[in-house]
Amino acid sequence: MPPLPRALLASLGLALHTLHRAIAPANRIRILYYHSISDAPIRSSVSPQAFEEQMAYLVSHGYRVLSLSEAIDRRIGRGTFPESGVVVTLDDGFQDNYEHALPILMRYKVPATVFLTVGYIGTDRLPTLTRTDFVPRPLDWREVKEMQARGIEFGSHTITHPMLTQVSGDVARREIGDSRRMLEDRLGAPVPFFCYPRGDVNAAVQRIVRDEGYAAACSIEPGLNDGRTDLFRLRRTYVSRRDSISEFGKKMDGAYDLLQRAQMVWRRLRAA
Repeated sequence: MPPLPRALLASLGLALHTLHRAIAPANRIRILYYHSISDAPIRSSVSPQAFEEQMAYLVSHGYRVLSLSEAIDRRIGRGTFPESGVVVTLDDGFQDNYEHALPILMRYKVPATVFLTVGYIGTDRLPTLTRTDFVPRPLDWREVKEMQARGIEFGSHTITHPMLTQVSGDVARREIGDSRRMLEDRLGAPVPFFCYPRGDVNAAVQRIVRDEGYAAACSIEPGLNDGRTDLFRLRRTYVSRRDSISEFGKKMDGAYDLLQRAQMVWRRLRAA
């Protein structure tokens, strides 16, 4: 979208978000999601410099940055998320999450959850992206263990990153359940969280995730989460390589929630 219409829509979205915030529950949390933290030639990458500016922004603007475990424990125990809370998540398991993201997260004392596509960890390629000739490298298990030792959480993103609504129930159950067991065996710790590849989920897939013993699951539906949000369809805010620090601040303020929802509906209508 060109900058001017995008800015006008952001202003409208921020006004509507501010109005909604005045009547909505106060205790809401925003979950951010990233993929590659690098200068790689892919749409879903965020440069290390931009990522550092964004983590510094969260700290300097008084956000309460929590791990996903802390946020969900608060929601289950008290029925609400903490006020001004934010969670940082990264999808797929890019090697640059260790090389570039980890030092920045440690520097700013920001917890994070990485959702691993388990079958590719320790191999030489991570073929989870669409419409690109660039195939990045995944984390290896030594890097995963080091990140775990430094406080990074891990969740499952399946074994091979399929569109779960487009495979059989048996395949979906294996991708969802076996990936968790593989991770728990490797990490020696519970893995309570799941993330739907490309946000592809329906009621049947959601039921499998619940039946396989996960405590919560992340979607790619935009917006904030409150005490009424389905724990198995947690909303997340996508951070793009195009986001300046000003645009990032607008996203944190909710300016693009409405726009992102509209874009998602439009894509679904076009695909129908």
